[in-house]
Amino acid sequence: MEPPSASPHRGHVSWQGILLAVSPLTFWNLPTTAQLAIESVPFTAAEGTDVLLLAHNVSENVKGYTWYKGERGIDSHQIAIYLTATQGIIPGPAYSGREMVYPNGSLLFQRVTLEDTGFYTLQTLSSDLQAEKASGHICVYLSLLTFWSPHPTAQLTIEPVPSDVAEGRDVLLLVHNESGNTVGYHWYRGQVTDRSRLIVSYSNITHSATHGPAFSGREIVYPNGSLLFVNLTKEDTGFYTLQTTGDNFDTEAATGEIRVYGESWNLHVQSQ
Repeated sequence: MEPPSASPHRGHVSWQGILLAVSPLTFWNLPTTAQLAIESVPFTAAEGTDVLLLAHNVSENVKGYTWYKGERGIDSHQIAIYLTATQGIIPGPAYSGREMVYPNGSLLFQRVTLEDTGFYTLQTLSSDLQAEKASGHICVYLSLLTFWSPHPTAQLTIEPVPSDVAEGRDVLLLVHNESGNTVGYHWYRGQVTDRSRLIVSYSNITHSATHGPAFSGREIVYPNGSLLFVNLTKEDTGFYTLQTTGDNFDTEAATGEIRVYGESWNLHVQSQ
């Protein structure tokens, strides 16, 4: 499964018009008091690292996402539009080429700079044309390591985002401290790199993914090595291992854990 591809053209696009062209689906949703919210992961980030703006409480009938730089949805500050029907990205005027929108609406910034510090706003549009907005903040600091340590000592790590997730939701296994010379990623189920447990491999040379025996059809691997699981089940609970291959054929591995819990409430429909 390949990551969403970006459209070759840039500029402001009327995303409401695009979404109206997509055949609408009828959904019946439970009323909820949880509002759309954005969380910065990590809360503060060193220059040159990655930051995820994690979207919380996204409604299930969202047809598209638009990200803006700043606290208002200004057309000239539009970063990108993501359409769930096509899983494609349409870059906007503020798109730098370092942003990646995930199917759950979250936005990944790669190799952040001090200039990236500030607020960012997500606007969602549902199938019944209801819009919702939320803003989050990225704080980037200058790492002193760049002045006295020519070789980074940080090891490859995997962070599940969120750390605990409800059954039926999505989780991202976010890669941290990936070396700049990686040519391939290999994801395995479990804590060992057993070929029979291979989920997916991704080549940075061909920009393509190859599925393994443990691939379920619900995994999406991205060019930075992160792995998105969609529509989780309790059976997905467990450890997952990423093995990277460098351009000099050296390898590095790290393991992360997914914890899936069942819904703690039940719907009771009663006649009035």
